[in-house]
Amino acid sequence: MQHFTIQFLPDHRTVRIHAGATLFEAAGQADIVLVSPCGGKGHCRKCKVHIEPSGEEVLACQFKITQDLTVTVPRASRYYRQQILVHGREKKITADPCWKKIHFPDPPATKEQLQKILSDAAGEPVAIPPRFSFPAEGEATAVLRFDGRRREQGWELVCLEKTNHRHLYGAAVDIGTTTVVLHLADLQTGKILATVSTANPQHQRGDDVISRIHFASKPQGQDWMQREIIVCLNGLLRQAAGEANVHTEQIYELVAVGNTTMNHLLMKFPVAQLGQSPYAPHTTDAFDAPAQNFGLALNPHGNLHTVQNIAGFVGSDTVADAIAADLATEPQTTLLVDIGTNTEIVLCHHGKLYTASCAAGPALEGARVLHGSRAMDGAIQRVVLDSSTGDIDLDVIGDGTPHSICGSGLIDALAVLVEAGVISPAGGFVPKEELAGKLSHAMLARLTEYEKQPAFVLAKETGNSAVILTQRDVRQLQLAKAAIRAGIKVLKKTAEIDNTRIEKLLLAGAFGNYIQKTSALRIGLLPHVAAEHIHFIGNAAGGGALEILLNRTIRANCRTLARRMEYIELASRPDFQDIFADSLMF
Repeated sequence: MQHFTIQFLPDHRTVRIHAGATLFEAAGQADIVLVSPCGGKGHCRKCKVHIEPSGEEVLACQFKITQDLTVTVPRASRYYRQQILVHGREKKITADPCWKKIHFPDPPATKEQLQKILSDAAGEPVAIPPRFSFPAEGEATAVLRFDGRRREQGWELVCLEKTNHRHLYGAAVDIGTTTVVLHLADLQTGKILATVSTANPQHQRGDDVISRIHFASKPQGQDWMQREIIVCLNGLLRQAAGEANVHTEQIYELVAVGNTTMNHLLMKFPVAQLGQSPYAPHTTDAFDAPAQNFGLALNPHGNLHTVQNIAGFVGSDTVADAIAADLATEPQTTLLVDIGTNTEIVLCHHGKLYTASCAAGPALEGARVLHGSRAMDGAIQRVVLDSSTGDIDLDVIGDGTPHSICGSGLIDALAVLVEAGVISPAGGFVPKEELAGKLSHAMLARLTEYEKQPAFVLAKETGNSAVILTQRDVRQLQLAKAAIRAGIKVLKKTAEIDNTRIEKLLLAGAFGNYIQKTSALRIGLLPHVAAEHIHFIGNAAGGGALEILLNRTIRANCRTLARRMEYIELASRPDFQDIFADSLMF
């Protein structure tokens, strides 16, 4: 097969690739990650590049290579590292992990002697595998792991290391559809040593779980998905270990949480059924598996622990959310909303827990929006109306030059335009002639058209283009907010409560932590509760995963907690479409 040379500018990276491959594939080989919310279908039009020297603009995912090329990749088409929320609220965790180390100057001569010494030191019976081989003479350190599924002798000797190293570390990871956040902790003290994060590389096959399910259902698709997340996890493990000045061989366990699809892709469980009614998971069980079976950068005797899922679209990240928020013992009526591509909701009322998942899609995170982006340099993150000028004012991440708008900015922009009457309660742009005399000249001047549809200029032209909000963008955001609000309404209806009964509203997740309360309330994303009742709790899923890593009692309680949650399948409810339609209104 014929091959061609592709040079990418301004990176000055060159690759050779076979005829018929796309520029998107070539960019990937050059380690240039392009934006692709639609998974390479050509729908989102985010992966635009320029063919030199003509400057012809093409979609990288659709352009087939038939000759040598020089290609310029503009800033807007690059998947830059975004701002990722990595921390949750501070919480004291008692360290009582599933791992122990016991040092011997000289190991005992017999299995019985070793078992007695280990049991005495552990304060509980310790099992020794029947075929366990003793090391040669000299000092050694016993490594023990607790398996809560064993009724007796929950502790088991994993190995004897010929060292006096007492180092014992573990990692907890929240595998989100969009981002992956990993914490490295000292298992003996509970101290967090490093926190690292990155984008989920599976986004290349679609920015939502349905796209990834479809891809993983194809031959070799699931292999690719699992391989990409393992490479991602290993990169984070090595990065965290480097920052903490420890060796990856001293990390004995990785606890992973995520939605059910992310869990199944990691474990290589069947996923096709997740994309078809009744959206049944392959399993909801927790799993422990040797880390070396997955090629994870842990100790050779290390363990991968995945937490219980609840249903097809409510996974272990929701269990972790509930742990971080102490919902199991929460006396007040509390609504927890973890906003993301898949938004999980938990309502706690009179000791009962109700949960649902809303397919909000990626619009609130900037995808499928013309000039939307993740929270990266150049993204508008705040939009406010300046009463002194009658015009909008912007906060921009980085150097202050706007190139795009991220989720928090989109919510602000919608709130400002709805409040100003530019966008009607039904979500349409009000005709410009009807706004004359009602809006300032500065705001009127921002009204424009895009592809014969009304639009609003957020940032005047800087470089190649302005940043605008189109009618189609508003519809995408309207659908996303309606999905979330409808899910909340269904849970309230199930629990037979109204907004006045909600005593606490907890917002979790990267996006949820950056939005303005007043903007979210104004557009109807959140129920109408007093702003002082709304609290941001950060990356609750990551925080809950840490608790599961550090405390074996909390880990054991996950099963009970998951079973306590009454899952509400929104799509199967006959009243959902009516509730959703009502939730579309601003």
